[in-house]
Amino acid sequence: MINKKTWAGWTGGMLAMSLALSACGGGNGGGDASPSGAASPSSSASASATAPEVKHDPVTIKLISWSDSYTELYKKFNEKYPWITVEQVPVNGKPIMEIIASLEAAGTPADLTWIDQDLIAFDQNGLVEDLTPYIEKDPTFQDVTLPQGFFDTMSYKGKKLAVPFVDVPMWILVNKDLMAKHGVEMPSNDWTYDDFRDIAKKLTDPDAGEFGLTTQPEFQMRLLSTKAIADGHAANLQYMNEDLTQSVLNTPDVMNDVRWLSDFVWKDGSMQSDAAAKASGDVTREFINGKTGFAIGGDWVLPNLKANAKFDWDVLPFPRGKVSQPGYSIYGPLSLLSGSKHKEEAFLWISFQFSKEAQKWKIDQGANASVVDAELTAYYDQSPMWQGKNIAAVKMAKENAKIQPGVTVPAWSEYNWNNIMNDIVFGGADINKIIPETEKWNKRTLEVREQLK
Repeated sequence: MINKKTWAGWTGGMLAMSLALSACGGGNGGGDASPSGAASPSSSASASATAPEVKHDPVTIKLISWSDSYTELYKKFNEKYPWITVEQVPVNGKPIMEIIASLEAAGTPADLTWIDQDLIAFDQNGLVEDLTPYIEKDPTFQDVTLPQGFFDTMSYKGKKLAVPFVDVPMWILVNKDLMAKHGVEMPSNDWTYDDFRDIAKKLTDPDAGEFGLTTQPEFQMRLLSTKAIADGHAANLQYMNEDLTQSVLNTPDVMNDVRWLSDFVWKDGSMQSDAAAKASGDVTREFINGKTGFAIGGDWVLPNLKANAKFDWDVLPFPRGKVSQPGYSIYGPLSLLSGSKHKEEAFLWISFQFSKEAQKWKIDQGANASVVDAELTAYYDQSPMWQGKNIAAVKMAKENAKIQPGVTVPAWSEYNWNNIMNDIVFGGADINKIIPETEKWNKRTLEVREQLK
């Protein structure tokens, strides 16, 4: 752990220092100083009254992102720093590098950007700042405790190229009404993958159009590679080895894991294939339809579930495997752009993400707290988002999470694991196609890694 203290704002710290110096200067006369040498209340009040107000020119910082759900947090930031306004620049399906280039060409460069993938390419093109010097002098980062390895997936060649602006956890969504209908009790939080499969079978009634699992790629994208870690078959998500240099997707144990999930479709019948789902009107593709027992969910599904679900739902942590019970989490990378004309102000937005105010707001949206803090952990019990739900599972998902790798893995965008797995699990493709595809990528990533030296 990186041991730190409590959060203080950039300008708040500067103002506090100014007040402290003024107070000390006033106490040198001796008449209004306390015996300990500290300024008396009257002298402090006088210093506060006479301290000059810091003037700032208005600044608008442009943030490239694909989500418009942060408006409330922009307002909270503006309340803290009234001279700074955050303007979201929507992605609208365009490549982020293209947006950065067009804004610079127009003379209105962006200041911050979310990163979708391949953070190395942004660094190679000189688009992002190394955040290390900013972090080292920033009161916020010096005053909080961050999880072990917090920057690991966003650092490259000793540079911190991004910070996680949000920690998106995953859970198993549970249709409690469907479970009750089939006489199945809610499992405990230490349930196993065998429990998961058995319950999925019990919830399946094709005649009623009911199935154990929602037909969604997230089961192979999120759950399957987590199971590989839980059973000791892989060190990292997406079937990566310990140092993220090679995929172990083509090893016998992992391929057996793939067969295990495929059996839900082709043997158990508790999850529909793509073709079967389409033939039945795609009802089982959406958990909110109430026809499936389990789905993979993250913060993005919660507003719709809370507003529109017609059944009682809850969450469970990912199941326990043979050696551990890991969860799955995504860090959303946020980078400071080299072309920014307002780098100090833009970094204040990055810094603000780790204040307790922003962290609590994110918990209220269903995200994890990124800061290790007892008050934030206790806040899960208070957050309106989780009232009446399995809060212990939410906390477990945070504590047990493995972080999705990728943005600093060479040639990551060429790693075709996702399409292969969809073809096999939901389309019935030959599982052996995994072997040559994995061998090809393992060779390719080493080649690119060597080129980047």
